Amino acid sequence: MTRAQAFAINTEHVLPGTTTGVRQARDLTVHTLARRYTADLVDTAQLCVSEAVTNALRHTHSGDPGGTVVLRLYTLALGASLYIDVEDQGPRKPGDHPRISERAADPFSEHGRGLYLIHELTRYWMYIPGGDGRGCLCLTLDTARTAMTATVIT
Repeated sequence: MTRAQAFAINTEHVLPGTTTGVRQARDLTVHTLARRYTADLVDTAQLCVSEAVTNALRHTHSGDPGGTVVLRLYTLALGASLYIDVEDQGPRKPGDHPRISERAADPFSEHGRGLYLIHELTRYWMYIPGGDGRGCLCLTLDTARTAMTATVIT
């Protein structure tokens, strides 16, 4: 198996750091995943991508005029996981990194739930700061189909 054959999906898109870029990220996610995965998984991936890109625009230099964000979607041909990377142009505040907000539990808060949603919907997530000032939010979603089993009590 060649390296190219090892990946069932392997895409990278450089998007503008604007609300148009968020919409493009959602659309690309659906277009890329819809023929391979269930509607539920595609919806989950789309929500995670939307939240991750929005956070990148709000909290990093990706949201500055002329900023960009890089969206990568990939999965191995024999794998049971979907990997999503959202690369940003580095935090606006030195040393800042994504973390779950204390406001996520506040039912009256209008902000602060994006990373909490990502935390709840993914198997793993991590933020990798780059040596060049950029950063990457890496998400892993389970794609394995699990059959529902019934328990019979006799």
